[in-house]
Amino acid sequence: MASLLQITQASKSYGDQVLLDNAEATIHDNVKVGFIGRNGAGKSTLLKCILGEEELDRGEVVRASSLKLGYLRQHDPFLPGESALDFLMRDSEQPDWKCGEVAGEFELKGSYLTGPIAKLSGGWQTRVKLAALLLHEPNLLLLDEPTNFLDIRTQILLEHFLKNHRSACLIVSHDRAFLNATCTHTLDLSRGKLTMFPGKVDAFLEFQKEQRERDMRSNETIMSKRRHL
Repeated sequence: MASLLQITQASKSYGDQVLLDNAEATIHDNVKVGFIGRNGAGKSTLLKCILGEEELDRGEVVRASSLKLGYLRQHDPFLPGESALDFLMRDSEQPDWKCGEVAGEFELKGSYLTGPIAKLSGGWQTRVKLAALLLHEPNLLLLDEPTNFLDIRTQILLEHFLKNHRSACLIVSHDRAFLNATCTHTLDLSRGKLTMFPGKVDAFLEFQKEQRERDMRSNETIMSKRRHL
């Protein structure tokens, strides 16, 4: 299994707030990873460092020569008055037939494809962005809270797309059901450290709970021995 991305000895702080503290992780090809952690832990900041939009204080992000990143943008990259087809052709530099073929995977047809994109709902505009991602043929997708503001039909299409897509994914989401449905591995960011777990998020949280219980029992045993002494 080839490595696409390595995060080595990564440190990042904002004032007194430490987000990354000598953190390390590796993303391999064809592996779908759910990225979890409390709000403000630094997940979105790490994505920005991977994308090159921010710099680490120390450490590095090592990208394989074969890496082709795809990022689901939160902002709207559309020009005034353009259609979904116009945008897909402009963004991907692919011919109209190819753009239409890929757009069809997200049910973008007829007026949804050729009408003004500004008149589409947020869910339909997200479908356009997903089609644009696919046209670039990335081998690592970065998705930051992709289910936010999606209608149920678009979320189902996104789940289906991710399950069948062969490339690796790193998905930030608080939607455990979505991560369980789409990801085979879990990456946790806690107290500045990254932990990669070879299983779904529910299995990781159960493992984490059992680990805490073991630590509590161990601490109780130590305290009992100290009291006895």
